Amino acid sequence: MKRCSRVSIGLPVFNGEVYLRQAIEAHLAQTYGDFELIISDNASADGTYDICAEYCRLDERIRLVRQPANCGVNRNHMKVFALAGGEYFRWAAVDDIPSPDLLNHAVATLDQDRAVVAYVPATVNIDQDGRIGNRLPRTLDIRDESPVERALAVLTRDYQMVFPQGLMRRDALLSTNRQWHFFGWDFVLLFELALQGHLCHLEGPLLYRRLHKASAAHCTRKISEVRKWVDPTVRSRILMPHWKWAYERCRAVVVSKLPVRDRVRLLALLARHSCWDRKALTKDVVMAAKVLLARADEYPF
Repeated sequence: MKRCSRVSIGLPVFNGEVYLRQAIEAHLAQTYGDFELIISDNASADGTYDICAEYCRLDERIRLVRQPANCGVNRNHMKVFALAGGEYFRWAAVDDIPSPDLLNHAVATLDQDRAVVAYVPATVNIDQDGRIGNRLPRTLDIRDESPVERALAVLTRDYQMVFPQGLMRRDALLSTNRQWHFFGWDFVLLFELALQGHLCHLEGPLLYRRLHKASAAHCTRKISEVRKWVDPTVRSRILMPHWKWAYERCRAVVVSKLPVRDRVRLLALLARHSCWDRKALTKDVVMAAKVLLARADEYPF
């Protein structure tokens, strides 16, 4: 029987042939080699599957599955995690390129400190041709002992959502709700991880995060586009993301194993945060009404 790798990497992909080879080869070039690369092709219509199958034949660390129909980007993220067996887990994006030492640095960091549940990579943005742009600030280095203080930092600091492409403890992910099928699930997941332990955002090997016109960030401005990318099976056109995040955060606090005193303080913090975020919550309601009246298709994000 094949020994389970310490690190599982999940690569959900849909029509990613343009950058796919670069992404796979960047993983195969990692100086840390004890990993499995799980690729889930989300019923791509281009050459994605053939490229994945080619690399799968070349390296036994690669596992390839193909979805019979497009299940949406978020459910595809869920599917690769469901297949993971490693002690540590990260999601990979077909657009992004990890430096060769990224995995080695991340594993060493998590091995050194059990209080750290997630390693967040130092990150720079690149364009479609690989030209380097701005370096992202390291604002997710959150190592307060109090879960309330960690939660406050997650709710109030400015950051871009790169932590899923870092490295997380699989048991910490298993302790979360694991309902990653709604738009912006990573905001809730980050909050859940902060309740469990420290987030470590260090200087070190870079993750090159590619921004281009065909990326999801540029193709989810309308509700119809969100439904196409996130979950094509959803029939409702009413999307109220900020209300969803508020509910999921409260649920996470209530079901957590934290002391009652901490849970009460966290719920009070979330109530205050809802007051701070009332403009976004109000916009959700207004946009939902406009959608019902067929006067808008804008996504309130």
